[in-house]
Amino acid sequence: MATQKSKTMLDSMMTMTPMAPHAMAVMVRPQAQMMEAMLKQQIEVLDFLRARCERDRAMVAKLTTATEGNEVMSLWTEFMQRMMADYTTETTKLATSVSEIAQQAVRTATDEAAAVAENLKPKV
Repeated sequence: MATQKSKTMLDSMMTMTPMAPHAMAVMVRPQAQMMEAMLKQQIEVLDFLRARCERDRAMVAKLTTATEGNEVMSLWTEFMQRMMADYTTETTKLATSVSEIAQQAVRTATDEAAAVAENLKPKV
């Protein structure tokens, strides 16, 4: 009795679709680029949050050493100004990133549609 060769998930997908292997690669590549862009964005957000938490922690340490009311108010004022500047800068970065990801999504959809269309053309 012949043993059946085990297939990878990609092999199974290839048997279920009329696409040639190179067309499948053309479709996967843009998806990988999108995933990379989104992961970079998540890393950016995590870096920002880490920096903000470190500044918050430093603020608490400074407050514990403040001895006068005007010193506390000065610390809070500086802290709030810095915090607002940080969030403004980060919001701008994220807005730019989201715009780039949206543009990448359009390119990805276009590339995938072209790959599928090319594969569905009758072979002569």
